Amino acid sequence: MKQKKPFFDWVSSMFPDEEPMTKTEENSIYLIREMDTNKKVLNWIKKNFDTIFSNELNNWYMDESKWPQKRTFKMFSEWFDIEVTSMLLDLEEYEVTKE
Repeated sequence: MKQKKPFFDWVSSMFPDEEPMTKTEENSIYLIREMDTNKKVLNWIKKNFDTIFSNELNNWYMDESKWPQKRTFKMFSEWFDIEVTSMLLDLEEYEVTKE
C-alpha cells in the first residue's frame, strides 16, 4: 500500500515546523488470508478499510483526536494506492514470527 498526496498533506499538517512530507521510503504490506479472486480481496478491503486506515494514521501520529473523524472508503482510496499481490516469498531459513 502506498500513501498518496492527501495522506502526506495530513502528516505535514501534524508537524508544521518540519519540512512538508511528499513521500516515504517504505510502503506498508498487509497479509490477509488467501482468497480465490482479487475481487474477493478488494471486497475484504472495503469491509476492513478503517482498520488499515487507522493503522496508517497511528504509524505517524498517535493522537486519535487529530485523525480524520469521518473516514470513508472513498477517502481511503484517495489517500492510498492498494496493490493486491498473491505471492509472498520467504527467502530466509528462519521461522516467520508475528509481533
